[in-house]
Amino acid sequence: MPSCDRLGKSEAITESREISIHAPRPNVDIPSATRFFDDAREEQPQRPDFRSLLTWTVPEGWSENPEPDPMGMRLLDLRFGPNKEGECYISLMPGSAGGLDANVNRWRTQMDQPAYTAEELAALPKKPFFNREATFVAFDGDFKGFGADTAKTGYRMLGLIHSTEQATIFVKLTGPKELVEQNTAAFDAFCQSIKPNVPRQ
Repeated sequence: MPSCDRLGKSEAITESREISIHAPRPNVDIPSATRFFDDAREEQPQRPDFRSLLTWTVPEGWSENPEPDPMGMRLLDLRFGPNKEGECYISLMPGSAGGLDANVNRWRTQMDQPAYTAEELAALPKKPFFNREATFVAFDGDFKGFGADTAKTGYRMLGLIHSTEQATIFVKLTGPKELVEQNTAAFDAFCQSIKPNVPRQ
């Protein structure tokens, strides 16, 4: 696969995922400018506005991150805390997005924690979400986010994953443990505020 940096050694592929039937199929016969929405011609397709599918209420004291998400994965990216060291975001992906087990254990890796066993995954608690149930996780560790060079010690992560055949919604919060403890109720209220955006007739 092409990338921004040339690797000094070969990288082994250790994980594979099936593309959801609900994800748009790639067109291999178009130029890169069109593929990544870089050209400005009116006839080119627009990037889907998944953000408009949901509504939510931002907790008091939280604010939206003004910096754009370089990966384009976050529908909403919030910050909180005296130095905005806490973060919480919503992601929406088509289909199962790799499955619950893979995503929870990827988060465990980010916190420098061992992967859950199948029994531990099955025993994870549920919380109401979208009038259904979502899997809830909470664990402490040294957090190393995507692209970070060093880990942040003494962190806590909270996460909620709701998956259907059509799409998977992730709500993920990270921050220093004490700060997260102070904002746990706000996280729960925020998750409960997330609803489908139904246009008024």
